[in-house]
Parts: sequence; C-alpha cells; structure tokens
Amino acid sequence: MVFWLVLFCLRINSAQEIDINQTRKNLLETLQNNAIAPQQKMELYVDLYDLSDDAATKCAYIRESLKLAIQLKNQIYIFETLDILCRNYKDEPDSLHYYQRIGEEHLEGPYKGFYMAWLKAFPSVCKMDEAEKPDEANEEITRYKHHKANLSDKSQEVQWEMILCSAMECVSYFSPSVANSEDRIVHLKNIHQLVSGLPFEVSYKFDWYYLTRVEFLHRAEGKRDENVKAVEALEQLEQLYDNQFELPFYKRRAYIRIRSREALRMGVYSEMLYFGEIIGRKKADEIYFRMKEYYQDKTSVESKETFGAAAFRYYLYTTQYDLAMQTVNELLERTDSADTNRRTELLAKKISLISQWKQHYKEGFEAFWDYTNLMEDSHVEETNKQLAEMRSLFEVDKLKIEQAELQARYHRITLVVLVVLLLIFFIWSLYQYRLTKRLKATKQALILSNKKVAEESERAKASDRMKTEFLQSMCHEIRTPLNAICGFSTLLLNEDLDQEEKKDFPVIIEKNSNQLTELFEDILQVSDLSSSLELFPMEQVDVLPICVELLDICKERAVAAKLTYIFESALSECSVKTNAQYLQRVVEHLLNNAVKFTTAGTIRMSLSHAGGKVHIAVSDTGIGVPADKAEYIFDRFTKLDEFTPGTGLGLYSCRLIVTRLGGSIYLDTSYQDGARFCIDLPVEE
Repeated sequence: MVFWLVLFCLRINSAQEIDINQTRKNLLETLQNNAIAPQQKMELYVDLYDLSDDAATKCAYIRESLKLAIQLKNQIYIFETLDILCRNYKDEPDSLHYYQRIGEEHLEGPYKGFYMAWLKAFPSVCKMDEAEKPDEANEEITRYKHHKANLSDKSQEVQWEMILCSAMECVSYFSPSVANSEDRIVHLKNIHQLVSGLPFEVSYKFDWYYLTRVEFLHRAEGKRDENVKAVEALEQLEQLYDNQFELPFYKRRAYIRIRSREALRMGVYSEMLYFGEIIGRKKADEIYFRMKEYYQDKTSVESKETFGAAAFRYYLYTTQYDLAMQTVNELLERTDSADTNRRTELLAKKISLISQWKQHYKEGFEAFWDYTNLMEDSHVEETNKQLAEMRSLFEVDKLKIEQAELQARYHRITLVVLVVLLLIFFIWSLYQYRLTKRLKATKQALILSNKKVAEESERAKASDRMKTEFLQSMCHEIRTPLNAICGFSTLLLNEDLDQEEKKDFPVIIEKNSNQLTELFEDILQVSDLSSSLELFPMEQVDVLPICVELLDICKERAVAAKLTYIFESALSECSVKTNAQYLQRVVEHLLNNAVKFTTAGTIRMSLSHAGGKVHIAVSDTGIGVPADKAEYIFDRFTKLDEFTPGTGLGLYSCRLIVTRLGGSIYLDTSYQDGARFCIDLPVEE
C-alpha cells in the first residue's frame, strides 16, 4: 500500500514540473522496502534510468532492471534493457559481446531471432553513423555481397540488410559521386517486407529504422513525387510513435524526457515543415503552433536550436521573411564559432532566404563571404558561382536605385556573367571527372600496395619464426653431441673405472665429434651456397659409378638389418656435364634421409636418360611426405617432425646445389609407398 501511495505521488509530480533529485531520492527509498515485488522493482529501476543524467549511473540502473527481468523471464524487458546496454557499449567490443551473449542465453520464443538481429545490427549501425569510417563500411558491403542469402531465416537477412543500408549510407556520405539512393531504398524495402506480419512489439524498431531512412532519401531527391512519399513516411512514423508508447515498457514510463512521446512527435513535425507545399498552409500552421506551445517553457540550448530550425522553415514557407531573417540571425548568434558545419548550414539558409526575399542583398553578400571563409577550398567553383550571382543581384539592385537608364547594360552584363558561370561549371565538372578517375586509380594502387605489404609482412614473420625454430633446433643439435663428448671425456679420465668399461668411450666420443663436425659443415655449406647463384665449374662426368658407389657406402654404414638396397639402371654408362663433388653430396644426403626415415623395407636408386635429361631417383618405403608439403620441405629450417634429429637445412642445400648445377630437384607426389626424390640434370647433345 505504501508503495502504491509513493508511486501515485511521483506520477502526480511527473505531470507537473518535478524536482528530479527529490523524485530520485523517493524512488531509492521505495526500493529499500523489501515488501516490493520484483516486477515493481524492475520498473522503478527503469524510472531511475530515465531520471539520471550520468551515463555510468544510467547503465548501473538499467543493469539492475535487466537482472530482475531475467529473474522474472520477462522477454520484453530483457530485450528493451539489452537494447539500451548494447547501444551504450557499441564502442566497447567486450562489453557489447557480453550483453549479446546474455540475449542468446535468456531471450526465448519464436521471435528470439529477430530480437538478436536487432541487438547485433543496430550497435553496428550506430557505430557507422557516428564513427564515419568508410573503409569499415566498404568491408561490410563486401561481406554482404559474399554471403549466401537464406530467406528461410528472415531474422538473419534483416540483420544483413540493416548493416548493408548503413554501410551504403556511410560510403555515400564520404563519396557523393557514388549515387546509391535507389539501391538503398530497395534494401530498406527488403527490411520492411521481412518484418511484415510480425507483432508490433517485435517489428516496431525495424519499422522505425525503415521509415527514418526512407524519409531522408525521398527528401534528398527534392522532387514533388518523392516529397509526397517522404510525407507519407513521416505520417507513418508519427503513428508508430503513438503505438510505441502504448507498449507496456513505454506506457508506464512517467519520467522519460529526451525521447518522450511528445518529443518524438515534435521531431516528426520538424521534418514535416520541409514539405510545406505538400502538407498545405493549414497543417503547417497547426504544426507550428503546437511546436511553439511545446517549446515555450523549454530552456535548454538544444530545445531552442530545434524549435528555431523548425520555425525558420515555417516562416520561409509562409513568406514571413522578416521573422525568418530574425530567426536565422538568432541561431547564428547562439552557434559556437568553432562549429563550422553548423555555421555553414545556417549561412546557406540565410543566403537561400535572401535569394527568395530579393532584399537585403548586401547582408547576403556578407553572408556569402563568411560562408566562403568557412568552406575554405571546398567546392570553390560552386561557391564562386553563387557569389557571382549574388554580386550580380547586388549590382542590379544598386543600379535600379541610382540609374534606371542603365537597364539595358545590366542585361548584357548578366548575360556575360551567365556565360562565364556556365564555362566555370563546365571546367569544374571536367575537373571533378578527372579527379574522380585519379582517386579511383590511386585507391586501386593503394589497395595493391597494401596487399603486397601484407604478403611481405607474412613472409618476414614466417622467416623469423623459422629462424627461431632453427636456433632452438641448433641449440639442441649442438648440445647433445657436446654433452656426450664432455661426459665421456670426463669418464675416460676417471681412474675408478677399469679399462673394460672405458673401451667404448673413445668410439662414442669420435661418433659425436663427427656428428658435430657434420652439423657445422652443413651450416657453412648453406652459407656458402646462399652467397651466389652462379653455376659451379663443371665437366663431363660418368654418374653411373658415382651412384653405385654411394649406394654401396650407404649399405655398409646401415645398422638396420631389415633394409634392402636396390640399384636400377639399363645404362652401361651415363655421361653428363656436372660437378661430381657437389652432385655426390646431394645424392648422399637423399640416401641418408631415406635410411633415417625407413625402419624396414627397401631403399631403391634408379638412373635413366630420356628427353635430353639424366634422371636420378631415390625412393624408400618409409613414413613418406604429405603431398601438400612437397615444396615446404625445401625451405630453410623446415622439419616435418620436430623430434627427429636434424637442422632442417639438408633439402634446402640440396636444392641450392642442384639449381647451381643447372638442374632441378623435387618430390614425386605420385609415389605412395614412401618418399621418392628426383634429380633432373640437362644433357648437352
């Protein structure tokens, strides 16, 4: 009972001029009453949100309302509070995604998809509207073009269409030459069509988005038919606001201020005054007096600015030019000198007023000078055209007052001025056309340059990563034999061990010393090979005995008894111009690799001569190499198995050698029983 009494008193106060601080205090005291139901607490937190001015405090109150809405499973309040929070945190990705996840978890029912479409799309729309980032907008347009339309999921398509429309609007703002009004209207109608048939409490936000955007586009066209459509959209928008405030979430909100029902209606009326010729004098008068009554007790600067702009349009339509001049001068006086956009807009209105009024040309001339100084070099040709017209009108007015007999001369001057202006306009149009072409070419070049930079950056990162892995591998490869050498050397000097125990130590030390020597030789070899791309000194060599001898040596060194070694060749000799020492290194390394990665099976070497080339192939039945790694294994510091000993430089050095021998080395990916590496050397006929 106490709660309802307090709430009733607050409602009475809200109908009059309320003491916000006292009202907020009363609401907070009411919330301390434990007897209040969660539903009532949820609503009171929304009232506190409406009464607060501090952004952080407003968010805190609306979060409390959200918690209670989740507790009560009130779908409307969950959605509306999440909508407020998602818009407030649109520039903070982590917080935004957090509240969107809450929506995914707690929104339920057949319209969940549409609720989530709004919560995901509208923050992005607001961000593009405020941040003014055409690059991000172009990315959104590209993503839309590549997405697959799924009309069975209307909520997903609505989300795509909303983001696309705002992206196109952003691009159009920064590139006026990109005329996409018709396309935007098509996509806006898609949104309207996709949400048609939904309950009003689900569709009204999407309809609001559609109506506000489509009204602006029709108004921008400036044609009568388009103006009629704009007025129709505004009338529908006014009806939408009326229906919106009949919804439970809005109907009970007594303290909503900035976006109250009447404030939103005034916004619609302000827009309608753009279309005096369409709505007629009677409607215009009614709108003006309702706005005047609404704003007469509003003292904020924003309210005065809003009413002043609307009143100016009304005075201009009703040809009350003196009041229109007084209004625009008052707006200019209240506008901060640093707000160049607003001042240029007002100066443009003043110039338009004087052009219709055909009086006070001197003041209009001065307004043009101010306008030119603010605009600087932007649209110089167009500004000069208007300035010349105003100067001509000023001169005409002066001549009429002083010398009526010079009328004929004035006509000649006017004709010359018009010809000059047409010439200037033609030159300006040609300049804009060429400038647009240059900008497009520059943009394309910049895109290609950025792409190349990104590729180079990725290659540099990959190179750094491979170097790091190589150094880590080298540390391991060097440390292992060094530890063995140092350890067994120490044991060899230990007098507590008898000679029988020490007899294998020298062999182990020698083996690890050789391993360490081979490691450094590999590194030095790669360094030497990388320093030049010139061919090695070469002579005619019979490679057949070299291949046979290397296979025999490999067989003698092998410790695995389960390996079979086979040499295949139908040639009695095979002469080719090459460097025997370097060719021997390559073939030996391929054989060593085959032995390393084959525990049982066959090591096979083949030698053939066909097509003007000598073909050497080393194949095994080991673990093999994936086909997609056929080129990767020939890069520096690459190892498919990090736990297998090696530096990752062997195959890289092999390719360097074969290249400088004038041949090629590659992995035969058609071989499936293991790995087969092939060397092709050219034969001079």
